[in-house]
Amino acid sequence: MDGASDAISMATPEREHFYQNRAFSDLFGYTVDDLNGSDGILRAFKDQNNAPVILEKIVRGESWSGEVEMLSKDGRCFIVLLRANAIRDAQGSIICFIGIHTDVTKLRAVERALSHRDAALLESERRFKTLFDSASDGIFIKDGELKYTDVNKIMLQFLNIQISDIIGKTDKELLGEYIAAKTQNVESRVLNGQTIETQEILLYKSEPISVDCIRFPLRDSSHEIVGVCGIVREMVYRPQTLSDEFSPGDGYLSSAMCSTLSRAQMAAETDSSIILTGESGSGKDRLARYIHDRSSRSRSPFYVVNCAAIPSELAESELFGHEAGAFTGAAHRKRGLIELAEGGTLLLNEIGELSYPLQGKLLQFLDTFCFTRVGGEKKVAVNIRLIAATNRDLGSEVSEGRFRKDLYYRLNVFPIHVPPLRERKEDIPLLVKEIVSVLADNMALQKPAELDFEALRRLCLYSWPGNVRELRNVLERSLILSHGETIGVRHLVGMGETEGTVSLLDSRMPLKRSLNDILEETERSLIQEALRCSCGKKSEAARILGISPFALARHMEKLRIRLR
Repeated sequence: MDGASDAISMATPEREHFYQNRAFSDLFGYTVDDLNGSDGILRAFKDQNNAPVILEKIVRGESWSGEVEMLSKDGRCFIVLLRANAIRDAQGSIICFIGIHTDVTKLRAVERALSHRDAALLESERRFKTLFDSASDGIFIKDGELKYTDVNKIMLQFLNIQISDIIGKTDKELLGEYIAAKTQNVESRVLNGQTIETQEILLYKSEPISVDCIRFPLRDSSHEIVGVCGIVREMVYRPQTLSDEFSPGDGYLSSAMCSTLSRAQMAAETDSSIILTGESGSGKDRLARYIHDRSSRSRSPFYVVNCAAIPSELAESELFGHEAGAFTGAAHRKRGLIELAEGGTLLLNEIGELSYPLQGKLLQFLDTFCFTRVGGEKKVAVNIRLIAATNRDLGSEVSEGRFRKDLYYRLNVFPIHVPPLRERKEDIPLLVKEIVSVLADNMALQKPAELDFEALRRLCLYSWPGNVRELRNVLERSLILSHGETIGVRHLVGMGETEGTVSLLDSRMPLKRSLNDILEETERSLIQEALRCSCGKKSEAARILGISPFALARHMEKLRIRLR
């Protein structure tokens, strides 16, 4: 018994403590003399009222087992598992009593701690579930294999799906390969530790809604990334720096613009870098939007930055963002436009105005599509499409050392020239119709705005050095001056003298006709003249007009033109 790990004590049939092993002495600190006398062992029990009851059961020859609290000689309290028995001789007489005391103090402390922790975890889980389900934003959680493990009610509404149909599935199974490829590109970077915010378009009850989605990595107790959490918030408006006033359509008649749109359509089918060249105000920003809207990124954001309008000392921060404390006044981390355009398109207008050092950082970004924020150390990866635009001759800028040659070659993958308005005067009637319609809506005019024939003729004769931007300004000024009346020549203020170029319209046409009538008559005259010159061959007439045979057939059907 002296070698046993449990504390053992023994008492005579008269209940006098006469033996304890070494473990008993080490645990409680008593000697045999400290507990001498009848029922001396009771001095070690903390509960002096319950201890005699236990002892009486043992004296009657009953076995007893249970946990009791016992005090050491120096007053420390121990929880012990006590197993007590009477030892008898062959005749059944009690020889002595023996008690075996197993210290379970630490075990019970651990159990209580675990119990409290489990209760806290249950309460924490309950609170999390309450917040998760009552949040006004959509929330989803995915595991390391990008399978959905939980979604809240709002997210189910966004996706218009039941929870039983989403748990355990991937985006490929739910939304198809196209959307899955885009989300996997983002979420694979999140699994590598990056937090990514995107703007996307979801279909909710068959209606498109713009949402802002932030995805961040989920980590376990050892800080290992085990999944992805996403928070989806519906946006009141879709952030754009380019207003949706009017965009290029497919109804242009000029061969110059039809050729430009044909190249733009080809560019929209790829993710290659594009550089748009053309005079200021010719519509490079709108052509960039035309390309974006017809690309696979059309449901993602489109941002425009005018490099000429940003101070050189702030340009790097605007494009690439900065960390808190990167410079005086940088109190918080800021995401740059490159990061904000995640998944979409970024137009760098007037790129020739970028400083030479920033051109180098832009080149490095285009090689890897990774960058570091100003004052930061961590690499940030993005997935964007970059379109550059300039009214400068970048080839000359390179020769004169103002633009990096390597950046020029990197951007000049697929150049598209936007013709000035004087080279596509055939499109002026259509542009006038589009711009006037938009301006009239913006100005809340009570009746549709119209131009008389002579005013439209003057617009077509003018050379437009300011291009489409100047045309828009003239039309807006005319609408203000006309007070809702038909726009006449007297309202066309701010234009230079008309030039002696050939008008597309016949000056003998009667005045006071509606804009629609004038446009239809113009289209009819042009098409009939092209058919006459081509001897009735539609393909040749389409080539003369600079449009496709299908577009010609569509216009002929609309205008009810029949070949004789």
